[in-house]
Amino acid sequence: PRPSTAAEAAEAPHEAATARPSAEAVPMTPVKPAQVPATAGHGAGAGGAARVAGAQAEAAVPAQSGPARAAQPDVTVIVAVYNTMPYLTTCLESLLAQTLGTARMQIVTVDDGSTDGSGAVLDAFAAEHPGLVDVVHQANSGGPAAPSNRALDLARGRFVFFLGADDHLGPEALERLVAAADAHGTDVVAGRMVGLNGRWVPKAAFERQRHDATLGNSALAWALSNTKLFRRSLIERLALRYDEDLPVLSDQPFTLAALFAAGRASILNDYDYYYAVRRYNADNITYRGGPEPRLLGTERIMALTGRLAESPEVRDRVHRRHLEGELADILGPALLELDREAQERITARVGALVREHATDELLLKVPTAARIRLLLARAGEVDALLEALRFEQRHPRLPLLIRGERALLDHPALGDARLGLDERFFATDASLTRLDGLTAALALDARRRPCLTVTAHSPLPGYGGPVARLWAETFRPSGASAVGEQFIAHPALVSYAPAPDGGTTVTARVPLGLLLRQTHLGAASGPWSLRLRLHGRAATGSRTHELGPVGCDAPVKLRAWRGPHLFRVSATVGAEGELQLSVAALSLVRSLKRRLRPTPRAAQEGKT
Repeated sequence: PRPSTAAEAAEAPHEAATARPSAEAVPMTPVKPAQVPATAGHGAGAGGAARVAGAQAEAAVPAQSGPARAAQPDVTVIVAVYNTMPYLTTCLESLLAQTLGTARMQIVTVDDGSTDGSGAVLDAFAAEHPGLVDVVHQANSGGPAAPSNRALDLARGRFVFFLGADDHLGPEALERLVAAADAHGTDVVAGRMVGLNGRWVPKAAFERQRHDATLGNSALAWALSNTKLFRRSLIERLALRYDEDLPVLSDQPFTLAALFAAGRASILNDYDYYYAVRRYNADNITYRGGPEPRLLGTERIMALTGRLAESPEVRDRVHRRHLEGELADILGPALLELDREAQERITARVGALVREHATDELLLKVPTAARIRLLLARAGEVDALLEALRFEQRHPRLPLLIRGERALLDHPALGDARLGLDERFFATDASLTRLDGLTAALALDARRRPCLTVTAHSPLPGYGGPVARLWAETFRPSGASAVGEQFIAHPALVSYAPAPDGGTTVTARVPLGLLLRQTHLGAASGPWSLRLRLHGRAATGSRTHELGPVGCDAPVKLRAWRGPHLFRVSATVGAEGELQLSVAALSLVRSLKRRLRPTPRAAQEGKT
């Protein structure tokens, strides 16, 4: 099994922890955010049941004396639970291990009708840690929204953090998150996520540490899960609660509303804060949500974005995330497996969203194959859409045409007069990533300067036509430095030549003078990796692509001068065959002494 969408797999770690029967199978009273005061239940039926269940839980786990606690904890951690054993144990243990200290924490867990013993584990955990844990038991509600709302009613902390019951935290996570919120006055703080067991997480959102992030100036739109630190006063001021009639994606409207109101947020990439776990049986709700429940959630999200976005630019940025994420995936291969009535119904609903929220200019920013699916849905062309999906299945690597400076997807809808889709909608820069055998060799150039020669092969003739610019970056991942990822951009001299097989040979010569300069300044000693970046021409979207990993042609050690300074530059093979560069400044005096030092044999001859 695979995630229903890569974006959804990242956006719903909290929902992933609460997989359960569908909402249709469980009667529930939908509750709108404005109808739920901070201290109320979730409607007449659900609220009363929750209160009774809460009283029963309190009776089962009587209050006991424990460590002294603050009048108001710093953080309330909310864990909605439905059949998450054995992952729940690791989740709870990660909370006990927090360096923040349990005296500054409140844990609220809501068992949403588990049948695998999760509820008993929560009761035992609360009994072992009196005063720290609140446990609520309630009938299954069909989704994570209702237990999350119930937990919010019990929250007392200055901040609230939502933790999926499948997932766990790094030991310093809460302490670092709270410190950032207090130091910078931000109402929402997102910490770097790590995916386990193949779980996809939004890495792009955490490329840069910052405290001025918004939906308009960062990749936060691609990281809309609720697994963040929220200032509780913001939640209560906005009367924020989850829509309980959304079985999936209920956390995205909550997070969006908070981010729009907060103005700016903190993004932290200096630590592994959140570990999102994919269950080995792929039973997370993230991997099980059907197309129509996800479509319902996406309709709510796009309507909310249209109401709250402060500018057309921000609105379109968030819409783009849902066009190329949720909607393009709903129109994915699974559509072929549905009956005709469902295919027509889903296509019509997606088409209505595209007509309402997406201009042609916005659609041109969506990846080409997904863009064509959305355009066919907008036109109500169900049969053409199904044929497009079959075409994609037949061609895992979609065929391309190179026409001068433009690359086009060689799609069955291209040139179809009846469909009337403009050729510009088929323009793609996917050709720019089609490079094989990407390797680099280190040597001294004619002027005795260290230089990398990177070679690669493209199966496409005329590959260089759509390439506007290509450069190289030496970089160190964020884990290698306390300040996050470091990189140095190097200009590259690029040439293209026809290959014997009809493709294109690409050669890029990359001088390393900037790396030597940074080493001399004390900022670049140690190992570096290499990647290529290239920018497509306007005809193919003007996007920047990252190419890598770059392999090492052969291990090399050499010495090079930059002005009066001497350096040692080494190229070695990394654990996965990738190029690893190391640069170190050398002492000229020590080097001369080493050169002039007699060999053991010469020293012996001198004595005799």
